[in-house]
Amino acid sequence: MEKQEKNAIEILNLLCGNNGCTIADSGGKDSSVLKHIATKAHEMYGLPFSIRHNHTTVDAPETVYFVRNEKKKYEGMGIVYEISFPKETMWQLIVRHCTPPTRLIRYCCADLKENTGFGEKLVTGVRKAESRNRKDNQGIVTFTKPKKRLKKEIEGNEDFRETDKGGVIVYNLDNDENRRIVESCYRTHKTLINPLLDWDDDFLWWYIEHENITLNPLYGCGQCRVGCVGCPMAGNKRWDEFEHYPKYKMAYIRAFDRMLIERTRRGLENKIGWETGLKVFKWWMEDKNIDGQLSFDMDGKIYEEYTEEWLK
Repeated sequence: MEKQEKNAIEILNLLCGNNGCTIADSGGKDSSVLKHIATKAHEMYGLPFSIRHNHTTVDAPETVYFVRNEKKKYEGMGIVYEISFPKETMWQLIVRHCTPPTRLIRYCCADLKENTGFGEKLVTGVRKAESRNRKDNQGIVTFTKPKKRLKKEIEGNEDFRETDKGGVIVYNLDNDENRRIVESCYRTHKTLINPLLDWDDDFLWWYIEHENITLNPLYGCGQCRVGCVGCPMAGNKRWDEFEHYPKYKMAYIRAFDRMLIERTRRGLENKIGWETGLKVFKWWMEDKNIDGQLSFDMDGKIYEEYTEEWLK
């Protein structure tokens, strides 16, 4: 047995052996490894555990079907597997909050992913290595001209990065270097346990192949992340997602249309350019293309993109 695997199993047994725990399954590769580790801990020590997947209503279809198959597999092994559905969909949340979800305003995570299991022991697949994989993404706050004291303090800290123009990007990552194996969330009263915290990418992928762990088929399609379609934390990769899932693009635009109606009803002032759901979508995607841009399809037919007529 590999050292990393043994340590992860021992962590689960030590911290959860008496009363059990809940494995958080996002449908991603880390969750699949985590379920495999928990199963081994169950076989070795009798660890009682259940699995929960929080359905976000904006999961990729491949993820939805994969999770359903995982539920059947683990329930066949006698393991309780819950798919938790939120009280509101993403489309309803957009209207209620009267703003699109952004890197700064992440109400979607709180309402769709963190709204279950209050007071329980929740085991996650968080890994420090994931923070290094996300360095190319924009952070949550950017200081264009930071004070000299700030720049001195952040030197060598992976949670910060300097821009080409001397600014500083402050990261807000779920998987950063400050994460610990055991954490307490005071807002939800959860105890978070992260047994894979120190696993690097090379070992993770080796272990997946060595143990023949079944993964979400999106990884076989060249995807490096599995998450909500349109997640602002995915940066420019969202363009590829919406090319692959055009129905989700249309659903966001329709939700933004309803959001604008709700903003008007509440007497809220709209941002510059927030005239239609389509234009909100362009703002949200940080699209710099101007209205009236011409494009052509595979048959050579020229059409005007980014107009209300284009949506019909």
